[in-house]
Amino acid sequence: MSLSSADYSCLPELVDHLLENFKDKRVSVSLPSLRVDSFSIDIAKKIQQVRKSGLTLAPEAGTQRMRDVINKGVTEEDIMGACANAFKNGWKKVKLYFMMGLPTETDEDLKGIADLANRIHELYHEIKGHYDLRITVSVSSFVPKPFTPFQWMPQCSVEEIERKQQYLKSLFTNRHIKYAYHDAKTGYIEAVLARGDRKLSSAIYTAWKKGCTYDSWTEFFHFDVWMDSFRECGIDPDEYAARIRDFYECEPWDHIDSGVTKDYLLKEWRMAEKGILTHDCRHQACNGCGVCPILDVNLLDHKVESKEPKRVFTYRQPKAGAGD
Repeated sequence: MSLSSADYSCLPELVDHLLENFKDKRVSVSLPSLRVDSFSIDIAKKIQQVRKSGLTLAPEAGTQRMRDVINKGVTEEDIMGACANAFKNGWKKVKLYFMMGLPTETDEDLKGIADLANRIHELYHEIKGHYDLRITVSVSSFVPKPFTPFQWMPQCSVEEIERKQQYLKSLFTNRHIKYAYHDAKTGYIEAVLARGDRKLSSAIYTAWKKGCTYDSWTEFFHFDVWMDSFRECGIDPDEYAARIRDFYECEPWDHIDSGVTKDYLLKEWRMAEKGILTHDCRHQACNGCGVCPILDVNLLDHKVESKEPKRVFTYRQPKAGAGD
């Protein structure tokens, strides 16, 4: 199922329906990662009826400070509680997803990734009495994306990401914990393209003519060809990936109305700097991002709501021409 399937609050009913219809055919449901709560563990237990698999969780960051910066809304207590629940129900393979290179990140935050993995391994021993747990720690490099509070932030250089990767690798000494990380150069090209403008089209076309296709596959990714293509077209890729963008400059994507206002994203960045969490608007008051009024929708969490609540939305004026 899709990357954000755990955000769908009717997921238990959907999983039940799929299992009912396909269980006899030995067709299983696969989720990329689960939220760190008992709700997700219950779903994972249902999926195990068809095919036994490992448990995948996404703490995203190793320290509480860093999780608050990215508004993860998950504590270490939540993570350990979910793992304890899983271990008691028979899981002995766990995959943990993290990011590195996040805004405001320090080496202490990276050390927190290794520390958390080790504490989870010790938790398994406390519950099961042995160390037969296999943990895979998978760490990707942060890529700033449009329409997010971090859209103005720079990506760490390839050299800095590679330094972080090796530093974290040096902290994993437990043979039961496998450490995997993504190629820093692939992440760099992704950052260039993610915040690119129309000027990049010539470089993309040039790279394609030089054989750059299926670049998400490691064996087909040619970093040097991409860099040569940028040079041939007179483009400095660091302008797209590595600089801090001005909060009020006209961005290449500003003509697209995603529903979320730029002012709201800036407010969220200011809160991220201070490590202040934004509450879930499905459970509390409207945060004023602009999506619900402009799209005429009402977000619901069917886990906790039996009927549609009445809400007061923070109004926003649509952009001129929006929806034309």
